[in-house]
Amino acid sequence: MRKKKILVIDDDEMNLQIAKMVLEKKLTCEVFCVDTGEAGLDVLRSERVDLVLLDILMPEHDGIETLADIRGDVLTKDVPVIMLTASGAAENIQRVSELGVQDYIKKPFMPADLVARVKKKLDELRPEEVLLIGEDYASLLELQKLIEETFPYETQIATSVETAEKFLSERNIRLIIANAEMKFVSGYEFLAMIAANEKFCAIPFTLTTDKKLFAHLSKIRQPPPVEEEPPHASKKKLANVVTSAIGYELDVRI
Repeated sequence: MRKKKILVIDDDEMNLQIAKMVLEKKLTCEVFCVDTGEAGLDVLRSERVDLVLLDILMPEHDGIETLADIRGDVLTKDVPVIMLTASGAAENIQRVSELGVQDYIKKPFMPADLVARVKKKLDELRPEEVLLIGEDYASLLELQKLIEETFPYETQIATSVETAEKFLSERNIRLIIANAEMKFVSGYEFLAMIAANEKFCAIPFTLTTDKKLFAHLSKIRQPPPVEEEPPHASKKKLANVVTSAIGYELDVRI
């Protein structure tokens, strides 16, 4: 499972250093630190960020203006945000609330409080997940990496029926990708098991083979065509290739 990515936007260098140090140590996450809203938007457009910590009071382009930019961009509008504030001004709270944010961390913050608040927020953001089922663990890891780098999904890997059933019962699985040629159970038999279960029968199910899977992995790895478009446009095209491979072309979608 990939590390969570947190973006901290604050013009105070000390706050950035503290946040990066304690969050990466205590939560085993990856923290990006920038001191302007414009730089923060650049990170959001190039990285799959799970949570933004955004200072309200910054020179020139302040946190509220930056939040408006985040919510106004189709690529960033759904990213969760916690505001960092040294002021509880009613006007600021109202404006931020209108942009869909109710979470605050008071500055100056204690490291333990910062970690607790961020962990609580990340725990609330239960992602939709993809379940990968097969025997070749290396190829499943490769597919896991591609999915998690491209989509807002976590992935779980199962190499047995028991593990697959455990993930289905305990996780928020929204797509199953299974190898049709498994020795411990054929993909078709597993599909029949899912179809007969009232709790899981509505989950989209894709069957594939190693040969077809690797063909699509090779296709996905090819660099996108060079065009005069914003940097995120090429990434979007790559995502479309992955969507086609997973949703329609691999073999059978039920």
